[in-house]
Amino acid sequence: MPSHQGPVKPTELHELTHLAEPGAARIFAKCEFMNPTGSHKDRVFSYMLDELEKEGRISPGMTLVECSTGNGGAALSRVGRDRGYKIAIIMPAGMTEERRKQIETFGATIIETSQDGFLLESEDTARQYIADHPGSHFLDQSTNELNWRSWRSCGHEIVAGMKERGLVPDHFICSVGTGGTFTGIADVLKAEYPDIVTTAVEVDRSAALYAKRKGLPFEHHAHNMMGLGPGKVPSNLREELVDEVELITGDDGWTTMKRLIAEEGLFTGPTAGGNIFAAQRLARTLPPEQVVVTVLFDAAWKYFSIWDGKYRDYEATGERTQ
Repeated sequence: MPSHQGPVKPTELHELTHLAEPGAARIFAKCEFMNPTGSHKDRVFSYMLDELEKEGRISPGMTLVECSTGNGGAALSRVGRDRGYKIAIIMPAGMTEERRKQIETFGATIIETSQDGFLLESEDTARQYIADHPGSHFLDQSTNELNWRSWRSCGHEIVAGMKERGLVPDHFICSVGTGGTFTGIADVLKAEYPDIVTTAVEVDRSAALYAKRKGLPFEHHAHNMMGLGPGKVPSNLREELVDEVELITGDDGWTTMKRLIAEEGLFTGPTAGGNIFAAQRLARTLPPEQVVVTVLFDAAWKYFSIWDGKYRDYEATGERTQ
C-alpha cells in the first residue's frame, strides 16, 4: 500500500488523449487521486481542521469522529494524527480491506456499523458516540458546509488550468456522495463562467436527487460504487448549482476505470471511472470545440481486494451489499 505522505498540493488537470473520441468534445479531469492518501478527501479534512482550529471548536488532544466508506477516514486519520488528535472512524461493514488497513495504519479506531444501515446508521452511531464521550467532536462531512467550501480551491485550480490553455469550460460533470466536491467546484465555475452547464451524476441504485427532480419514489439499493449513493440527497449538495442530473451503473464505473488504467495510464478507482463514463457520454453529444471538466476521486490500489467489482458476499446474494 503506497505511503502517500506530504501536504495537499494542487493536482494535475489532465486532458484525456487515448480515450478521446473523434468528433466529441474535449474532456479534462482533475487528478485528485494523486493527493497524499490517494483520494480527494485530503483536500476536505486539511481545510476542515484548519478552519475548526481557527474558530476554537477543536484543539489537539480531542477525539475527532467521522463517518466514512474509507477515503475520508484515511484522510482525517492522517491529518489528525499529524496534529495530535485521536480519531474514531464510523464505517459501514464490507468496505475494502485496503481502506480499513490504511485507516488503521494512521492509528485511528474503526467502529463498524451494519452493511444494511450503510452511512445513515453510521451517522446515528457517530452522534451517539460524541454524546457518550466528552471531549469528542463529530466533523460530519455530510452536513458540514466546510466540506463544500474546501472544494472552492479546486475550482480555482481548474479556472487557472483553463486560462493557461486559453480555454473556457462548457460543462462540469461530477458524481455525488456528500455533495461537497460538486458544490464547491460548481460554485466557483458558475461565478467565473456564467454559461457553464453543470451535471450531477448519481449511481442508478441510489439516485435520490434524480428521483426528487423526476417526482419519483426513492429507495436506496446496494451498489458497488463506494462513496456514492449515500441513501439521501446530501445537505452539502447545493441543488441550485445543479443544472442536470444523469445516472450511471456500477458496471459503467468499473469498466471505464480499467480502461483509464490500461489506455490512459491513470491509476484511478471506479467512481472516477463513473465520472469519465458520464463525461464521455455527454461529450459525444457536443461539438469537438467544447470542453467538459470532471474529477478523478481516488486511486485504484484501494480496490485490489475486490478487483472484479463485487463484494465478498456477492456470490451468495446475487448483488453487492453495503
